[in-house]
Amino acid sequence: MNVAQVIALTQEWVEVHGSQTPGFCGAHLMGGILAMPKDSFFPLHNDVDFNIVLRGNQEFETHDIFYNGLILEYSTVGSEYYRSPEAVLSNPQIASNLAVDSILSDPVGLLQPLHAVVKRQYLNPTWVKARCTYEKNLVMQSLEELHHAASPFEAILPLSFAIVYLAGLLTIADLRPPTHRRALILMRDVLHQQMRAELLEEALCLLGYAHLTHQQVEVFLQDVAITFDRAVEVKRTASPFEFKLQSHVRPYLVDGLQELIQEGNHREIMLWITLVLLLSNTTIQQDAPESEKPFFQAKLDRLFQEIGFDAPNCIESRLQGAKELADKLFTIADEMLGQRAEL
Repeated sequence: MNVAQVIALTQEWVEVHGSQTPGFCGAHLMGGILAMPKDSFFPLHNDVDFNIVLRGNQEFETHDIFYNGLILEYSTVGSEYYRSPEAVLSNPQIASNLAVDSILSDPVGLLQPLHAVVKRQYLNPTWVKARCTYEKNLVMQSLEELHHAASPFEAILPLSFAIVYLAGLLTIADLRPPTHRRALILMRDVLHQQMRAELLEEALCLLGYAHLTHQQVEVFLQDVAITFDRAVEVKRTASPFEFKLQSHVRPYLVDGLQELIQEGNHREIMLWITLVLLLSNTTIQQDAPESEKPFFQAKLDRLFQEIGFDAPNCIESRLQGAKELADKLFTIADEMLGQRAEL
């Protein structure tokens, strides 16, 4: 299946099903598919991301479904986020997507006028700076959450998000659309361009991944596959990011990460292996038979031990390191913005 066919099927789902959502105002594609040529092959272990815009001020709520062989991940989001071109241009989660041809449905005429303005103004230094400021605020919020973490298990999520948002900051300053799964890969690319490759190592050290070998990451991915499969089978209780705990998402989480490992990105994608293992084990500890829980907990404990999240004062040291890294990357992003403003 090529990209054009995937987009057509996604549009079909939106017209038949998504448009029936109360308050439906429109839908548009998000993420990596927008950078792919229409006639290129679309790997079916990838998902298709899109937003469904609803009337009102709802926060983002994410859903995963399986439709005609496609993994569709969509967020329902209030039209308040689309209230003006300025609101979109300053939002890195939306702007890059509406700067290109991404509209799937626009029955009330909300998205097309926004697209016209965003496409024209997207590279304006004022809006690039605004998107960088947005991303900096997300970094600071994550660091504040890390400060309040009471255990290593509570700390790993805000630390991971802080690093992802820092990667997003550099990506935005480099005029690229931010991404999630490839966030640290793009961070590596930008830092190499800026002759600051050592800062990627600093980020990987903070996460505990710098020393990991290809073979070690392969083993952890196997643990993810086993733990994810069991979590899907036993899930009964609501948990964070539970929309990912569905059998049809397995190719995205396992095969997709395997592909990135084979490309030589084993350290850069270890963040997602950690988070999926944590999510899956959380569900198992809630819902699986008592006799099974120690087996799966041991897999997560082994990972946390390997990345140094069982050490005394690991939260304090990583918080301090993350603050120092944020200062350095904020400065680099500002310098990149300054260089572009001079052109």
